Amino acid sequence: MVVLVIGAGTKGNIGYGVAEKFEREGHTVLACDISYNHKEFIHYQADVTDEVQVTQIMQEIGRDWGRLDAIINSAGVNILGKIEDYHLEDFNRTIAVNLTSNYLLLQAYVRVFDNDGNRKVFLAITSDTGMIPKTSTFAYGASKAGANHFIRCAARELNKYHTDDWLVTALAIGRVLTPMDRKTIEDLVAQRGVTEEEAERMLSANIPVGRGMTPEEVAEWAYFVTTKGDYATGNVLRIDAGQVQG
Repeated sequence: MVVLVIGAGTKGNIGYGVAEKFEREGHTVLACDISYNHKEFIHYQADVTDEVQVTQIMQEIGRDWGRLDAIINSAGVNILGKIEDYHLEDFNRTIAVNLTSNYLLLQAYVRVFDNDGNRKVFLAITSDTGMIPKTSTFAYGASKAGANHFIRCAARELNKYHTDDWLVTALAIGRVLTPMDRKTIEDLVAQRGVTEEEAERMLSANIPVGRGMTPEEVAEWAYFVTTKGDYATGNVLRIDAGQVQG
């Protein structure tokens, strides 16, 4: 398979872990990010909130490889803040990265590669915060809730009205131990006046297994769904160790 992984530019994050997993399994991995802190993988540089740039990379991939079997979108930002202090710029950026990128990527994918006769996968890495209210995450939660329902609606359309075999689904994951998680701890310390230890306890308090996932664990789920999860199309699979149970 030729697999495009969005958000694979930083070592230690979800996208990097997913790209490593697919490459290890023998697939052709194309990494895409707005910037890179490593030299692994074949990579395309783009801002996936920009329609022109998304269209360009999809056309380039079509010319370079002739096919694209899967897109896994792990682009994400989480800017915490109290609603009375929050900036519109941060709200709009959160919506653009976490929600709009899925629309732009899937639309360009359909326009360039639909009706080529190949099975195609669009997998969005979303969040259980789109289902569970959490303090200071109204922008992030709204963006992920929107992404979850975008996936459901888009899957229905592609599965019912397009002739190619489409798998369109999402993994709504819980806490993942990445650089972004570290930034969340720092934000909690600054905004809530707690210690790092208290912030860590806050983030894990409602996780029954008592810990966050590793990027490698997310990658295993992404690989399984992409390669074997056809009947999951149109679904949002919540992978969060039962946080909804409290």
